[in-house]
Amino acid sequence: MMTCKALLEVGVEELPSTEVKNLTKQLNEQLEILLNNYKLKYESIRTFVGSRRFGVLIDGLLEKQEDFFEEKRGPAKKISFENGEPTRALEGFLRANNATVEDVVVKEIKGIPYVFLKRTVRGKNTEELLPVVFKDLLNSLKFRKPMRWGVDDFSFVRPVKWIVAMLNDKVIEFEAFGKKASNWSKGHRFFFDKVEVNAETYFENLRKALVLADIQDRKARVLNELKRVENELNAKIPVDEELLEEVVSLTEYPTAVVGEFLEKYLELPPEVIIVTIKHHQRTFPVYLKGELSKEFVAFQDGPGDPKGNVKRGYEEVINARLEDAHFYYYKDLSKPLDSYNETLKDILFQRSLGSMYDKTLRIRKLSDAISEKLFSKPEERAQILRTAELSKADLGTRIVYEFPELQGTMGRIYALKSGEPEEVAQGIEEHYKDNVAEIQTLSGAVVGIADRIDTIVGNFFLGNIPSGSKDPYGIRRKFQFVFNIFCNLGWYIDIKDLYRHAAEIYGFDYEKFSDKLETFTQNRYENFLMEKGYSIRIARAVNSWWNLPYNGELVASALKSIVGNAEFNNLLIAYQRVHNISKKHDSTRFDGRLFLKEEEKSLFNEYLKVYDSLKKHIDEHKFDSAIEDLVSLKEPIDKYFDNVFVMDNQPDIRLNRLGFLKALDELFLKIADFSQLLDEGV
Repeated sequence: MMTCKALLEVGVEELPSTEVKNLTKQLNEQLEILLNNYKLKYESIRTFVGSRRFGVLIDGLLEKQEDFFEEKRGPAKKISFENGEPTRALEGFLRANNATVEDVVVKEIKGIPYVFLKRTVRGKNTEELLPVVFKDLLNSLKFRKPMRWGVDDFSFVRPVKWIVAMLNDKVIEFEAFGKKASNWSKGHRFFFDKVEVNAETYFENLRKALVLADIQDRKARVLNELKRVENELNAKIPVDEELLEEVVSLTEYPTAVVGEFLEKYLELPPEVIIVTIKHHQRTFPVYLKGELSKEFVAFQDGPGDPKGNVKRGYEEVINARLEDAHFYYYKDLSKPLDSYNETLKDILFQRSLGSMYDKTLRIRKLSDAISEKLFSKPEERAQILRTAELSKADLGTRIVYEFPELQGTMGRIYALKSGEPEEVAQGIEEHYKDNVAEIQTLSGAVVGIADRIDTIVGNFFLGNIPSGSKDPYGIRRKFQFVFNIFCNLGWYIDIKDLYRHAAEIYGFDYEKFSDKLETFTQNRYENFLMEKGYSIRIARAVNSWWNLPYNGELVASALKSIVGNAEFNNLLIAYQRVHNISKKHDSTRFDGRLFLKEEEKSLFNEYLKVYDSLKKHIDEHKFDSAIEDLVSLKEPIDKYFDNVFVMDNQPDIRLNRLGFLKALDELFLKIADFSQLLDEGV
């Protein structure tokens, strides 16, 4: 059977760069589903998304569906036939499916006989099916902020300007959003108008019209342009992936333009310059001999800038922005960083949770409590408290007001300018960072934890609990940070104590929201462990350690290393007998003097030995040894059940034995919930 190429291109008004990646993914996934649903065989799909167009090119597409077998349920048999003749219900079903009574069989579903249509269906021509496929594809696309336009009830990411739909060089009869498909696309907005295209040579047609439709082609051009400028200037231009994605999403034919800002602005901290030219003007900073230079690389959408208009435009805007930054920076430096804490009284942290000044006071108190629990040295504690005091001060500066993404960074810079110690300055910057690997100071870690615990406790008190995809205050991310810090730095601190202390600082009654907060923390801890590579069973077995997350990870690691080991599996079998018979018993009370059999006395003696040893190993955080303690109980447990009848006829003997086994079960629980490990495939 012959193969062909199919093309769909949708021209739109300026597409937001934030939609490009999302749209590319949707086009691929949805088209695959639709082609499979319509039983259209193909070799490959190539999607393309740009600032003014998006679409798909399907290669190796069979010119018609293959014949296929169809089975379709109709009405129940009892309403399909009357005296052996088809009823109106059956006739309607047959008519709707272009079938005859000969195509019908009867099958039972849950005891009820139904009429089924069973037949071989001849495949339709691909040309006939593509309009339906393309329409379904466009209808399936979801956008963050769709919009409506014109007099009709169209809703889409942006108004649609034109549509191309073709099978090889033939236009497909297709209409969407009030636009009829044709073989006429549009070239570069400033240099070309209409461009005739076909499915075979689409990308070449547009390239000649100064449009690189494929995002990979645009990305390659940007990288080549940056390399060209590097060679011309003998410089280095670091490639920021996020900026690269933005540039290729906003241009159809990106060309580098090298500009310069005034040399006096090099007095500014490099971070201020980079934020100005990179994040606000989407240009790449240039480094000469390892130092930030006054040159920058912008990208225009077009083949060149012979008159220098684009270059001058960028220079004017960037110089104006840097002039503002220059003024604000030196204005901020006119007084020490700690003086800006007063301005925090006028900056709201969160409704019902006070100002940023209030938050700073709370962070200081909680940081002090954490440093005490860490047994910090006096000089470390002093640095932690000073870091906490200055942690939010830069929010009151003009630079951070104008460039919010510099919070923390400017705190570090201004702290050093104010004569604060390096540890304090670095801690101010680090406490904002979510990537734990970037935190090098104790003060940054402690203040970062205090900041996040304060936010978590405050929001749970207010009932702002994340649900589904909704997490407006980034609470889940804050839990991730807390667990990472505790585990990476090996902190043996009880998170529940910090919750209580934070609530006390707020003046909240912790008991009113403790259940919800602790349950949520436990669930997040379980997810955290799974993200670190532990199985769901191990994560559930140790999630009771949520309040001591480092201990919990040590237990998880110890279990992971022994799970599957024959000796450990035998222990699980023995434990299962203990757990199953005692799980409905709610008391651990027993009297060793009532034990009658040697095997129960022997197990009791082993229990006492292991109890003391287990406590010692837990206190020393030696969880491998603690698990070995439990393994030693395997043999006496087996002998116990082989020789002792737990459910004795005498109530006092029976209850005593159940109480002992419940106590033994809870001994295992001091390490983990071993019942979660009983199923196969841990």
